[in-house]
Amino acid sequence: MRTGALKPVDLRVVFPLVVLLSLLVGATAAHAAETKKKKTGTAAKSSTAIKAERPQPAAVPIREWGPYLDVAYELTYWDRTEIREWREKSERQIGETLAAYITEWNGKLADSADSTGADRVDNRLPIYRERDYLRLAIALTVDYLQSENLESLNSAEQILDKLKEKATMPEVAFWTGFVKALQAMEVNDSPQFVARVFDIWNNAVMYIEQGTAGTAPRTPSGKSAPYLYRNIVNLVVNQAIIERKMRDLNALGPLFLMLRDRDLAEKADEGQYMTSLVRRIADGFAAPDADRYRLNFTVAVTEAQRLQKIATAKLDTQGMTDEAQRVFEQSRLFDDYALKWASSHRSSGAALAIADYLDITSFAIQRLADNGKAPAYPFFAMLPAHDGSSTLLKAMDIFNDLAAYTNGGWEKAGYANRELYLKATHRLWRTIMELALWTGDFYQLKLDEATDPRTIFAVAAPMQAVLNSYLDFFAAQTSTAFPEVVPDSACFGAAEAAEKLAHAYLRTYTYSTDSASYNLWFVHRLQAAELFPLAPREIAQSAAVLQRDGRYNLFLDYFLPLADRFKQSAAVQKWLEGQNSDTAAAVRAYAGTIDRVFADPGGRSSAGRIADATPFQRLREELQRKPDHPVHKLLKDFYVEEMGKATPYTRLLKDANRLGGRL
Repeated sequence: MRTGALKPVDLRVVFPLVVLLSLLVGATAAHAAETKKKKTGTAAKSSTAIKAERPQPAAVPIREWGPYLDVAYELTYWDRTEIREWREKSERQIGETLAAYITEWNGKLADSADSTGADRVDNRLPIYRERDYLRLAIALTVDYLQSENLESLNSAEQILDKLKEKATMPEVAFWTGFVKALQAMEVNDSPQFVARVFDIWNNAVMYIEQGTAGTAPRTPSGKSAPYLYRNIVNLVVNQAIIERKMRDLNALGPLFLMLRDRDLAEKADEGQYMTSLVRRIADGFAAPDADRYRLNFTVAVTEAQRLQKIATAKLDTQGMTDEAQRVFEQSRLFDDYALKWASSHRSSGAALAIADYLDITSFAIQRLADNGKAPAYPFFAMLPAHDGSSTLLKAMDIFNDLAAYTNGGWEKAGYANRELYLKATHRLWRTIMELALWTGDFYQLKLDEATDPRTIFAVAAPMQAVLNSYLDFFAAQTSTAFPEVVPDSACFGAAEAAEKLAHAYLRTYTYSTDSASYNLWFVHRLQAAELFPLAPREIAQSAAVLQRDGRYNLFLDYFLPLADRFKQSAAVQKWLEGQNSDTAAAVRAYAGTIDRVFADPGGRSSAGRIADATPFQRLREELQRKPDHPVHKLLKDFYVEEMGKATPYTRLLKDANRLGGRL
């Protein structure tokens, strides 16, 4: 940062011609009416996302480009469409195109440069002012911003080079730094871009802020300062990071902390887009679940979350339209960039980015059934196959990396304390679990609709793959204990996955020539019961299938011991002692008679009728919606207790071939 600030008495008036012209002929195009950029979003915008109200005609029409160009910094943070509309309107009002102005002044300044010394003494050729050079450079810059004409940008840089001896003037310093930053952006030169943005701050912004002794940074004396702030925000965030995806701009992060304390002169009724954007970025630097002080990452997450809100709203209100697809794809693109720009795959930022990605994907997958005839359905229908495999596995890898800190060291991942670390890992686990289950639901619906063997196997295979991946993930994390990084709800999720898997294997068994699918159906149906024994209806259905197939002995050998263990469980009794809700009362009654219920799974006797399935069906729905439901802890405690014993179920998990002689 610049250390040799000019003293107030050394400063020139920043834009003297602007003030004079304002007094003589009224407001210029940018000053004629307050330019109201109605920015309603609170995160970074795409280049065409937000439009502005155009400047109104000047009170006294101005018939030349000069005054417009003197205040062009008030519009150079607009997007291309906005600048083009302003340019076309100004050309009609002035009666001269900007291209004609550029051609005329290119010729004048070229003639002046080619003049001989004798000609100059003759005093018949004009000698042009620094203002004329600067205006031409600004005109060329505006043309580039509107048309992306690189020739205009490079010409602007060459014109400004003629003013390099006056680069200490804040106005010249701003345009010089601005043009060079745009050039660096064009060639994706991040170090040069960072250096040029700091040039703007140190050589233009800081001097303007210090224009009057004692002026606080929040209220700069130069009227151009708020617009320079906006130009910096737009240049770095919208143009460099969002549009060009420039990496390694994290060094510019401190500017946004300083900009948070500046007044960008945006009115509350106009949305305060830039102000909100700066605030969100600055707050994101210190967020407990993000990679701190990484500008690229923070901008990507901010933009992804903005687009996610739009995408979810469109999917809810419009269904799977082409526009919903476009926004959805953009949101996931910026989640990808956030993951790419995170400090590492073991960082808090990586966990946040992948969890957001899985969340929006699950949101779309669960709406597939209602959008089968929508125009964008084919795109969204690809999500279960793609994200139900590769993306899910990537998320599991990130979780495994973070789980390494379960016994300490979570601060290396960017978490301030263990509580925040556990909160983030629990959220990541739930997003993994929910994507696996929603993907399983999608395939199960298709499986139930299938009538021919080819379709049944085509649907069952990816369904089995995604659900098995979650169960393997669950088993790997809880093989010896139940670490704190795994949320209590993971057990119920595993029960749901096992239930769906059992259904898939039973459908394919009909078309199998051996007992492999039947064995897998039984193993997963038993697994679902072990993880969620509060399911009398499903257990009765299992008994009915086994009885129909002459295999009821398996129910006696595996399900009845489960009932006895649940009734005698110390973990269940301890949980019940601390609960007095209606749910606890239903569990208490069920635990007291579960052995008789299992002995009569159809509910033909009075003991069987005690196991009314209705409250447990409601409980299942509550557990699906509420990850913090107290019954999740009951299921976890019972699972941990069971896995520490040698039971028919634990022995079966170690050797599935135990069923071979029976089926």
